[in-house]
Amino acid sequence: MKILCDRMALQEAVNVVSSVVPVKTAKPILQNLLVRTTDDGITLFGTDLEMAARVDLDSVKVSRKGSVLLPARETAALLRELSDPTVTLESAEQRCRIESGGGSFVLLGEDPAQFPDEALVKGGKRLDIEAGQVLRMVQETAFAAAREETRYAINGVLIDASAGTVRMVATDGRRLAISYANTDAKAEFKAVVPLRALNTLSRALGEGSKDTLRIEVGDKQIVFATGKTQLVSQLLETRFPDYEGVLPKSADTTVELQKSVLEGALRRVAILCASDIRMVRFEVGQQSLRMTADNSSRGRADVAIDAVVRGAGGSINFNPDFILEAMRVCQLDTVRLDMSDDSMPAKFTLGECFTYVVMPISGA
Repeated sequence: MKILCDRMALQEAVNVVSSVVPVKTAKPILQNLLVRTTDDGITLFGTDLEMAARVDLDSVKVSRKGSVLLPARETAALLRELSDPTVTLESAEQRCRIESGGGSFVLLGEDPAQFPDEALVKGGKRLDIEAGQVLRMVQETAFAAAREETRYAINGVLIDASAGTVRMVATDGRRLAISYANTDAKAEFKAVVPLRALNTLSRALGEGSKDTLRIEVGDKQIVFATGKTQLVSQLLETRFPDYEGVLPKSADTTVELQKSVLEGALRRVAILCASDIRMVRFEVGQQSLRMTADNSSRGRADVAIDAVVRGAGGSINFNPDFILEAMRVCQLDTVRLDMSDDSMPAKFTLGECFTYVVMPISGA
């Protein structure tokens, strides 16, 4: 194989494909990525047998057809360091010479014939949606998913499509993030997607992109395809919790706050949270929110900010990190907090299509 390729296009493709390549594996061949020529250019493919990514590139001049396996980590690192606009790849006998800007580098691979084939997803339900909307929903939910491997049922993000609406839902048992988008599609399905798959997908999607993302859901796998990129992932075979039952149906108090003011004040107060328990007390007055934190060995923080308050007021304790993580992806200048007493979950409205529910810290 011999090709001349646009370096930036190749680097972006390698970054997407190498993100599914395992760092540790009992099958070392999986730490490679497959490059093969096609009638229109080249295809890059990588897999860890649970997830697979493929990117097609046409900004390529093919001088000699063929295929080669390249070590993913070294290839990605090398392309990041090169500065020439083009790069030449020439392979023979499981060796690939990369030339660019007067430099020459030889990477040793393995037999491409031994690399796993792409998995075929048997017919399922299909949904077409704007890629930018999916990226927004991933950003607004993925941070709230459980990270502990022992909590398998909530290690992923639920995609719930029905009646012209697509919801993404994530929870770790202490908070719940819901983001949705309206679509013209009539597909109906529920699928729990591994967090890692959605993080990989987000790298391939452009902010605010109007391109169409095709989602196909089979019995055990899901496919995301847009433009020249395709990601296939195993689904989590688990029953996701009843998230609709967690949503507060009413509230005694509604508080409206400037997002930037709330975020800045909460960051300052959180500095003096106790080391054994991360907790900030929210005290809602007539037209203000007071936040306090106590640390017996470091000191105390007390900050009051203006707020628009409707209802009885009251106090409630939160883990500040839960609130700050959500603020990073909040789209609104003004956020709303709906709360009742300190034993009931509180609801934050952080976007036109973004709801965030947080369990308070009680008994403290």
